[in-house]
Amino acid sequence: MNYICRRVELGRHGRVPETMVKWEGHPIPTPYMYFRTSSMVAYAEVCAPDNLGDEAWSEVLKCAGSAGIAAGIATIIAGPASALPVFESAFKSCLAGKVGELVQKIQVSLSTSQQPNEDWHR
Repeated sequence: MNYICRRVELGRHGRVPETMVKWEGHPIPTPYMYFRTSSMVAYAEVCAPDNLGDEAWSEVLKCAGSAGIAAGIATIIAGPASALPVFESAFKSCLAGKVGELVQKIQVSLSTSQQPNEDWHR
C-alpha cells in the first residue's frame, strides 16, 4: 500500500518585523530600507493510504483544521510535540465516522516554521 503525505497549514501566530537594506543607484549607491513581517506557522503533517480518495482527503483537511483549533494554534507553536496528543485525539475522532477503519492507517504529526506574511516593501 502506498501513502500520500501532505502538509496542511493550520494557522499563524505573531508578527515579527523584519528589515533589509538594499543599495540602489549608480554610480553612487544609496541605502533603501525594506520591510516585511513574518509569523510562526503551525502545520499538520498527514500521511494516509493513497486509496483514501479525493473526497476523503477533503475530510482529512477539514478534520485537521478542527483539530488545530481544539489543540490551539498558540499551543502548537509553543510545543508541537506536547500539543500532538490533543490534536491527534480530536483529528482521529473527527475522521472515525467518515473513513471507517482507514483512520487507524492515517499518520499525523505537527510542525512549525517561521514564514513571511508579505513580500518586501519600502
